[in-house]
Amino acid sequence: MKPFRFEQPTRSGPVTGSSNSSHSSGGPSSGGLQPLGSLPTTRPLGQFGGSAPRRRPWLPTIIVGLALVVSLAVLLVSGGLNLLPFAHSSGTQSQPAGAGPTSAIIGHVFFLSSGQVNVSTSQGIADEVQVDLSKIPPPAPGKAYYAWLQSDDSVEGQSILLGKLALSQGTAHLLYKGDRQHTNLLAIASRFLVTEEDAATTPTVPSLDRSAWRYQAVIPNTPDPHDSEHHYSLLDHLRHLLALDPTLQKLGLPGGLDIWLFRNSQKILEWAGAARDDWSHGSTDLMHRQFIRILDYLDGIEFLGNDVPAGSPVLVDPHIGRVGLLQFDANQQPPGYLHHIGIHLEGVVQSPGSTREQVELAQQITQALNKVQSLYQQIRQVAIQLVHMSGSQLRQSAALTLLDTLVKQAQDAFVGQFDPQTGELQDGVTQIHYAIERLATLDVTPLNNSSSATHS
Repeated sequence: MKPFRFEQPTRSGPVTGSSNSSHSSGGPSSGGLQPLGSLPTTRPLGQFGGSAPRRRPWLPTIIVGLALVVSLAVLLVSGGLNLLPFAHSSGTQSQPAGAGPTSAIIGHVFFLSSGQVNVSTSQGIADEVQVDLSKIPPPAPGKAYYAWLQSDDSVEGQSILLGKLALSQGTAHLLYKGDRQHTNLLAIASRFLVTEEDAATTPTVPSLDRSAWRYQAVIPNTPDPHDSEHHYSLLDHLRHLLALDPTLQKLGLPGGLDIWLFRNSQKILEWAGAARDDWSHGSTDLMHRQFIRILDYLDGIEFLGNDVPAGSPVLVDPHIGRVGLLQFDANQQPPGYLHHIGIHLEGVVQSPGSTREQVELAQQITQALNKVQSLYQQIRQVAIQLVHMSGSQLRQSAALTLLDTLVKQAQDAFVGQFDPQTGELQDGVTQIHYAIERLATLDVTPLNNSSSATHS
């Protein structure tokens, strides 16, 4: 895989264009959005076949705008957002990239997000766990299987009881809905364990007798020997993406890079629709404010002054506005979200223990990021042209054409881009968001000391 390519946004020449969208005053619900029932299907990021985790329909609770809710609902029904994790066929072989074959995989553990998010914490992200296992023999008489999530320290670390596994024809499915605080589980755990213990008494910790341990899964935490600066492991890269990023933490921004890309992209779409809504009411002052907000999130506060009229105020939360979506300097600190995510995707590819499926998915996410980055560069150029227009210019039909372009591009970047040849939506931030979550899938394998096969 080639490293994430940094394409510096140009600063010359605004973009103009037209849209087939309506000129009505529906904000994000009009113009560029397809009617209910006519939305195209979505080409998912990475399909590996097999079973899928439970889908969480939580997006509509955090997405502003009725039309976007409708769009996402249709996509979810059609499977368009592709919430599927790595789904291997039962009994197939999985292995780290470049390594020899390992034990047969008997299932997977998926981190899910409930959507009970809070911008001041990392809660509600990766706060649930789903377990799907197959080809499991019955436990011994009087025994039961118990599933555990464990912290990085397998000796003294915390163990969370996910629940008792109920078998049906050799398969087991379990959904752990997390705690009341919706704690980000990936931030505190990286191991999965199944033990076989007394069915009548629920254990509080895994058995100390390791002969009772049956199945396990681990996110590798081996430092990358080629990373001379940070020595990050696969687990580090996944946590930076989905749980906690140290750079963001220093800025008072909790959570991983992925959720901030998602949130800020959502807001850009909201503001673009609001600006077009303001045009129908002749509210040019409000329109200017929407354009400044869009550029706040695209540029970051440090670079905002290059794109807006002199003396323009910062109209977003200054903490959130510190980090833009785009990158303008190769040594920019903090890096733009798209560039920063690309760095950690490259880290996933290079890390010891990453599987071929993770490498393949990281490559596909990177390709989607480059497409989204190109769209946001175009959005930025349109916003620059609009923010420098006078009030009288903004009332003209030419400004509405630019607004339609702005809304359509913001929708393409967030929801997905329409491919007229295939009739599909593809490679939007929403798909990237779920694909990154899928990178943290754990492959479950039998332990060598397992004696459960004798119980069948």
